[in-house]
Amino acid sequence: MTQEIAGSMMLALMALSLGLALWGWRRRVVRYRGEAESLVREVPTSAATIQLNSLYVATTEAGDPLERVAAGPLSYRAKARLALHPEGLVVRIPGEDAVLFPADGLQAGRATWTIDRVVETDGLVMVRWRLAGRDVDSYFRIVDGDADAFVDALGLVGRGTK
Repeated sequence: MTQEIAGSMMLALMALSLGLALWGWRRRVVRYRGEAESLVREVPTSAATIQLNSLYVATTEAGDPLERVAAGPLSYRAKARLALHPEGLVVRIPGEDAVLFPADGLQAGRATWTIDRVVETDGLVMVRWRLAGRDVDSYFRIVDGDADAFVDALGLVGRGTK
């Protein structure tokens, strides 16, 4: 086998792999189209009790941190500004409309890993919320601020304590 044939085979394999990855991602986006349309885009007018910067990591099916939810601006990792209101958690990703995680049933905890991201023990904040009638988990890495205080405040809002 010559180098030209081996190189052509490698290029063909690479093109096939990239094509299959693109096809899989597009199918995932289509599968979650209904959830993307049901995202709450209204920002509350009440004052935020906590605001901080974070890195948005991913949103996954609740209890399955390897099943990414590809819904609108929550499809990709990004920098995010979080604002906690009595109505819920507002996530602002630059260049996208803000998304509200409604306070009803909002839960929070700490995590060490999710899809394609592993950090030190309890380095991520996990927020469980309802999207189109199903529970999902969103993961954030707090850049500035106290992550434990943020988790506690999220728990209070989710229980209806304002």
